[in-house]
Amino acid sequence: MFRSRLSISGLFLIGALVLSGGSTYAEINHSDSANYVMPGCRNYVSDNPNGDLFKTGLCWGLISSLTLITDNSCVPTSATQRQAVAVVIQYIDARPARMHEDFRHLALEAMKAAWPCKK
Repeated sequence: MFRSRLSISGLFLIGALVLSGGSTYAEINHSDSANYVMPGCRNYVSDNPNGDLFKTGLCWGLISSLTLITDNSCVPTSATQRQAVAVVIQYIDARPARMHEDFRHLALEAMKAAWPCKK
């Protein structure tokens, strides 16, 4: 009898660990998506920011970095960080079917569309 209870308890524990590990894995895979980052971007341009500060900083950091390293867009030196974030928000919001895609790729597309380099 004791062995049966131990086996059932062990199976329950293993099942719980597998299920909790699976949700963590899923969140890690989706943390680069526009679905994950966009609330932080909206919070950044908000007049009353009060959302997830981690996601706000993530959005700001990603866009700030992308404006410096990309050769595909020519963000004017007069553009503010807030303008760059607003451009990305507008672009991604116009494409709701792509919200599951990598935020960085969509942000690069947005900046390229808004500020193409002159040849």
